[in-house]
Amino acid sequence: MLTDDQLLEIAGKPALTRGQAYHREGRITLSRNEADTIEGTANGTQTYALWMKRDGPRWRWGCNCRAADDGAFCKHLVAAVLTARGDAPDEVADPVSTKEARAQVLAEFLRAQPTERMAERLVELANKKKTAAVKRARLHSAIDDPAEPKAALGKMLDPGGFLDYRRSNDYARRLDAVVTQLERAIARDADSGRGLCEYALGRLLKIYPRSDDSGGAIGAQVAGIARLHAHACALEPPGKSLGKMLLSLQQKDDWGMFPLNDYWLALGADGQTDYATRVLAEFGTLPQKPSEASRWNESFGIARRTEALARASGDFELLQRVLRRHLSHPRDHLRVFESLNEFGRAREAQAWIEKAVKRFPDDDGLRGALADCLAGAGLDEDAIEQAWRAFRLRPVEQNWDLLKRISGTDWAMWRERVIEHVRSIERGDASHRITLLEHDGDIDAAVFLARESEVRPDVLERLARHLQRDQPLLAGEFELRIARMQMVELQPTRYAALVTTVKRAARCLSPEHWKPLVADIRAEHGKKSKLMRLLDEANL
Repeated sequence: MLTDDQLLEIAGKPALTRGQAYHREGRITLSRNEADTIEGTANGTQTYALWMKRDGPRWRWGCNCRAADDGAFCKHLVAAVLTARGDAPDEVADPVSTKEARAQVLAEFLRAQPTERMAERLVELANKKKTAAVKRARLHSAIDDPAEPKAALGKMLDPGGFLDYRRSNDYARRLDAVVTQLERAIARDADSGRGLCEYALGRLLKIYPRSDDSGGAIGAQVAGIARLHAHACALEPPGKSLGKMLLSLQQKDDWGMFPLNDYWLALGADGQTDYATRVLAEFGTLPQKPSEASRWNESFGIARRTEALARASGDFELLQRVLRRHLSHPRDHLRVFESLNEFGRAREAQAWIEKAVKRFPDDDGLRGALADCLAGAGLDEDAIEQAWRAFRLRPVEQNWDLLKRISGTDWAMWRERVIEHVRSIERGDASHRITLLEHDGDIDAAVFLARESEVRPDVLERLARHLQRDQPLLAGEFELRIARMQMVELQPTRYAALVTTVKRAARCLSPEHWKPLVADIRAEHGKKSKLMRLLDEANL
């Protein structure tokens, strides 16, 4: 299954971040979850059908949401992969860091320029982009004038009509100036800065749903302003009046940008009581016996707010009322189990998870939770049996770790049994075994198996990264294998990837090893001018 690094590459950071949120909220239902096929639905503003299928070394995919119309890898597909993996998402490197470094170098250069030269250059730029520059200048000066900020903000926030995908990105960049001035306003006076944040958020929460923000650029800016608002409230707590405003913002927010924990202390005792009264009144409007169809409509937001209130206030009974409203999926039962443990009710938790396993015997997550429960109660043999069944249901890294932890000193015996089980279910491809060996830190065994077996290119690439420092010749060998796979049914969108792979091989190997491959590429694909140009530019 795709890793977080691969998801970041094909989906982008905004879609990955939003997909992780969908996964955490349990919005994905998979009707089919196999090593080479995923099918299911995503519950968002409406229900979307999605699928993924391995086609040789590559994946094909589809989702009937608008963001995936052009074949893009949308947040629903990201969430489906995370759900299929069933493990905690990997840490994702922040691609912004290099941009920040470049911005720092540029800032140092600009500060070193004479004032008159910079003023002339700014006027020249303002003449070229008059409207945006004038709006930014007015906003900058208006922040220092209490009578002007909202009017200037309003002009800066005006989208000028529907924001399609391209205009959404332009609009998001324009919001950089808004964020900067809001930061200034809060630093000068937290209370008035909070008011400006609320005004900006009120406008943006109307604009955002009506824009094509498939890449998540506007959403990231709105989330940033929401954090500024919470910061301003923490600096100068508004107390009871905050309860009504916070709930109003949350009711317009389908993306979880205003977490209650960020505001709980700023609300104060009176504000907490007022907020709780309003949220409980909302919760009281929900039907006593909800249908599955109502799970993802307006009631989802109300239930989410009530759950956050229960956790923030430590109200165990309220939390149980919320979590037990829907119990049609294994994930629902697992969340109740987790909440019982969270409040120190271990016996109730064990009884609950045992009943859940009887209801959903084929869910590995429930069996894994039961295994941990039984181990904690000293029932080691029963715990190992449940862990083994969980692994056989879904032989993934998470369940490998579970069995390793619970088997303790018997792990060596169980490890051989696990590897043999995975080998027995493979379909001519050792990628799964290699992934588990690599996960367990046994790189030597993973490399040996990779050299002797058919392996997916993404698995080979991961191994090559492990080897490139200490065993560059072996890393280069794997890169050449990957390039050979990429040459099969080569499409224009994959030219750059092929050239990058060959460049990695060239860094590890001497020319006599990698040049024959380049000769084969040129001979087989010589009429593909774009590919030939990329090879020339890479000095290959």
